[in-house]
Amino acid sequence: MGRVFARVAGVALAFAIGMPVSGAAAGEAAAQRPARAAAIAGGHDQGGAWLVAEYRDFQLRKRGDRATKTIAIELRVAADVVTITAGPQGVTVTRGDRRIVVDSAEALQSVQELLGSSPAVFGARGMLSELEAVSTLGVPDMSLLSAAAFVASLVGDTEATQRVADRFVEKHRGLYRQVRLPSSSGCWATYSAEVTASWNELQDCMADADDKEFFRAAYERIACNTIWLLRSESAYFEYLNCLSPLSAITK
Repeated sequence: MGRVFARVAGVALAFAIGMPVSGAAAGEAAAQRPARAAAIAGGHDQGGAWLVAEYRDFQLRKRGDRATKTIAIELRVAADVVTITAGPQGVTVTRGDRRIVVDSAEALQSVQELLGSSPAVFGARGMLSELEAVSTLGVPDMSLLSAAAFVASLVGDTEATQRVADRFVEKHRGLYRQVRLPSSSGCWATYSAEVTASWNELQDCMADADDKEFFRAAYERIACNTIWLLRSESAYFEYLNCLSPLSAITK
């Protein structure tokens, strides 16, 4: 399985995602043919947190800006490039010479038409479907899969973020009562608590979108997913900052 090392404020981090989960019947077959890994490099600086991942011929780049509280996600397969910017003011999608601000249910329909033929979006969805069930859902894994799930939600899979969040909570919520954690557990415990809290908020928000007309409900769920993505990205930055604080950053 491939690995990539990222140096974050003097700390070398080795990230990999895609190791098969043991125990299930499907896991026996997966053990004979391990899941392909996504190579991930991630870190932070004074401006915010970043992540770069490669999976097969697909590449995802993500940058969170602390000052503007926005996240820029770039998807790339060959010459096809899609950029998605999410922030408190909403979501903007760019592909080629077209740029759409997702400010209505009708705009969301236009986004789905724009991205429907995109190899880059197909790459993001393919990676998500292959890795979300086998990931250990550690911090870099969640940072990558949360971005891919948000992309999937823009093109019709509005519950993608909820699936990833559900798996994280199911896997990690009871961890602290069951095992003794290493010395760095304070950073992980804080991260996990925040991601779990954002899961609660996502559940409530998604429930409010029920019983609406299809595209109106989808549009409202995108708003829920945006809030969850921004909160998850903030937790990612704070985790990296906890592991290796930057003196120039003020809290």
